[in-house]
Amino acid sequence: MKKTVSLKRNDDFQHVFRKGKTKGSSILVVFVMPNDMCFNRLGVTVSKKMGKAVLRNKLRRRIKEAFRLFEQDLVAGHDIVILPKPDLAQAKFNNILKTLKFLLKKQGLLDG
Repeated sequence: MKKTVSLKRNDDFQHVFRKGKTKGSSILVVFVMPNDMCFNRLGVTVSKKMGKAVLRNKLRRRIKEAFRLFEQDLVAGHDIVILPKPDLAQAKFNNILKTLKFLLKKQGLLDG
C-alpha cells in the first residue's frame, strides 16, 4: 500500500485552482491539472466556514479515505484538489464514495 503524496505549498494549490479543470456535485468539487510527475498529488482544503476544527478535520479524513480507496485505479500524473461543500457534513460515507468516483470518472482519471 503506497502513501498518498500531498500538495503542500500554497502556490501549488493556487496553480491548480487557476489552471485546472473543475467538476462539482452537491457535496464535492474536484479540481484536476496534469503535472510532470509519474504520480498523483492530492490536496484537500476545507474552509473555516464549514465549522470548527474538529468538524473540518473529520471531513478532511473522510475525503482522504475515500480517495485512498480509488487511488490505485487512477491515471498517474495529476494534481488533484478536493473542496467539500457544506452538505458534506451530513453526507454518509457511501455517498461520499459514490460522488468522488463519479467526479473522478468525469475528469477522466478513473476507468470503469
